[in-house]
Amino acid sequence: MDAKERLILALDVPDLKSAVSLLDKLESIVGLVKVNSLAVAEPSIVSIIQERNMGVWRDFKHHDIPGTVANYIKADIKDGLMMTSIHTLGGIKMMEYAVKEAKKTDLKIVGITILTSHSQDSFTQELGISGSIQDKVKQLALSAQGAGLQAVVASPKEAKILRDILLSRTLILTPGIKPKWAVKREDQARVTTPYQAIMDGSDNIVVGSAIHRSKNPYEAAEKIITEIDQALSDRNL
Repeated sequence: MDAKERLILALDVPDLKSAVSLLDKLESIVGLVKVNSLAVAEPSIVSIIQERNMGVWRDFKHHDIPGTVANYIKADIKDGLMMTSIHTLGGIKMMEYAVKEAKKTDLKIVGITILTSHSQDSFTQELGISGSIQDKVKQLALSAQGAGLQAVVASPKEAKILRDILLSRTLILTPGIKPKWAVKREDQARVTTPYQAIMDGSDNIVVGSAIHRSKNPYEAAEKIITEIDQALSDRNL
């Protein structure tokens, strides 16, 4: 993958009009778009993205009993998605059902580990899970790989340890990306820059507010791709 292919746009905008305006600005530079809540309110956004020759990751984070998740995957395939996501906390059997349903299709299934909104304190105190976030992310990522998922989602803080333990064919996708020049978000705890995420082993980075809150979204995307490219060059050294 080149630098441009490694950038995933998170289409976290409030309405369809804003989404279309942003897509029109970015269709020549962004190849894959992640959409979640907007796809609930405006299901047509999937075909609107696809009409611009951009791939769709509908990030509904499926988490249910295995048979129900398999039905979600059927719907994802029917809608021509490039990527969909499931919670690895749903267990190996649930993940295997999803993989079986998507077999012989082009749909990539990615496994969500621990959301980037969690700090170690909230992970331990609110969720009541003992041990470190990093250890749990490693366990979940290995389970996802074993179940046949093509990629895992983790914060950039875990990218390096995951790259050391996962096979190269298992992609690492990292949200929680905040360039030094971007507007700060308060709802993510484990974040880093595009450069550092790629240096630490991320295959793809997911960027939303740094692009759509920018006065010039295209220029912001260009700056991020340049940062990715620099990291790839430095990583190869």
